[in-house]
Amino acid sequence: MKRETALLLQPEIEDPQLADMVEGSIDNLALATRPPFLNSTDTPVTWGPEDWEAMEAARADIFNFSAIESQFDPERFLSEGYAVLEGVMTDRAREVWVKAAKAGQHINDTLLQSDWRQIDWRALGRTPPDKSLTAIEIENAIEGSQQVPQVDDETGVITLRVHSVFAEYFPAGHVPFLIDVLTHPQMLQLQRMCLGSDTIYFDHNQLLTRPGGYPGSSWHSHPIGAGRDNCGVADLTEYRAQPNTNLTICYPEGFETGKDGGLKIVKGSHLFRDPANCRFTTDDEMEQQWLVNRVHPVTGVPLRIERLSLPPGSIVCCLSHAVHGVAPKAAERKTRWCTLFCYKKQDDLTGFVQPPRAVPPVWALKAKQGELPDILQKLLRHSFDRKLTGGRTEHDET
Repeated sequence: MKRETALLLQPEIEDPQLADMVEGSIDNLALATRPPFLNSTDTPVTWGPEDWEAMEAARADIFNFSAIESQFDPERFLSEGYAVLEGVMTDRAREVWVKAAKAGQHINDTLLQSDWRQIDWRALGRTPPDKSLTAIEIENAIEGSQQVPQVDDETGVITLRVHSVFAEYFPAGHVPFLIDVLTHPQMLQLQRMCLGSDTIYFDHNQLLTRPGGYPGSSWHSHPIGAGRDNCGVADLTEYRAQPNTNLTICYPEGFETGKDGGLKIVKGSHLFRDPANCRFTTDDEMEQQWLVNRVHPVTGVPLRIERLSLPPGSIVCCLSHAVHGVAPKAAERKTRWCTLFCYKKQDDLTGFVQPPRAVPPVWALKAKQGELPDILQKLLRHSFDRKLTGGRTEHDET
């Protein structure tokens, strides 16, 4: 199974095991994504109408929205490529957000330490793997995210990622509070503000857990597809019209500069649309290579690295083309709990929406069959509607 492929967008599924999975029982697939050893007692993937109604009835504010409105400037966001929204979570949301991130990480760690022979691999569309993760690979991945080797699917890791058996990938499908956040009217209003569109779509959702000793992440940016990557500098009008994606990085406990797992970013770098060439391991490499002689295309200010520091309850909204990295986390520091929610808009010129990076097949099937609340079905429509995607089957196709 290709990591980034939305199966329901394929005109034909050649692999008979994957075809059987797509054409089979949605309930059975949902159960296969939650093996018994995960002890998933209240997992949204198995919810029915009464559960969704109960979530809606219990819904409370997650943001002080007046604080967002006072800090967010849409033109500045478009020009700089990111916006910092300090202390905008409600006190209750901050507390529950941390608990939700911990719950997702616990599910992830339980999976890593369990016997994968108990997984119903055939229900997930593949034969059981012959190889297993090593003890060292498991140890290195415990208590953090994005640390499991997945160059190929020999051990089944990519299959488990695509189906969100790993809770770090689409944790909203495991933890009720996070599916509430993903569909929350305040979150969706923030996305409309950032993307400048009344109609928005879900792209992907992850845990970004950074424990003490985390080495940091290299400099990078993310493609958006539709021929808008590695294609030269854009002015603001052209950039606004693209099918942009907005990374919404949520820090219920904040972080400090230095070795605290904090975000680093380059203001105005998104306008260069250069994900292929901005990948560097260190700040020195970034400064001595990609940043040399580059100035902001609008303001003319030389580009430089911004090292952020955020109080608890803060959010960073970041356009996918913005060049960013993550600082290391000192061994003595507490775990940095963080979740990512990413949304996208359609291309203003074509009307097409790029396929999502990561909607688990069971959720795409539920949306296609009308088994989800209306707002969630609309957010996931591009995971199964080939007309909406203009025939594209992967998020990074041109």
